[in-house]
Amino acid sequence: MDDSAWHIEDASLVLVEATLDAMAALGDLSVPRLRVLLAVDRHGPMNLRSLAGRLDMSLSAAGRVVDRLDTAGLLSRAPAAHSRREIRITTTPAGREVLERLRAARRQRIGQALEKLAPDDRTTLVRVLRRLTEAADS
Repeated sequence: MDDSAWHIEDASLVLVEATLDAMAALGDLSVPRLRVLLAVDRHGPMNLRSLAGRLDMSLSAAGRVVDRLDTAGLLSRAPAAHSRREIRITTTPAGREVLERLRAARRQRIGQALEKLAPDDRTTLVRVLRRLTEAADS
């Protein structure tokens, strides 16, 4: 592979910094809590086993983070419709609001960088990033 991965990794650090800055501004949201909240919001509702598998966490570690996010009102747990033994984890309105504040701060920082690009470059970047996201998700 050419230097593409290095350049993309370098650009991704800008996004990581934007995320960490936004997390710091939000206050009490650790990286493990954010990972769980984002996973449930993006891929949920899900059960604890699916969540732990998606994030490569132990069931007990995932359970502790879910407990904390549930106590904070950012996630909720309820019996699944098809099985009372299975607990479905979902993002609460408060959890979605926290994530929207985080995303808004990231979009603002990304937008500032995008304003420095020519319109054709922005269009190309968006098209290619969509393809990269699809490739990473498959």
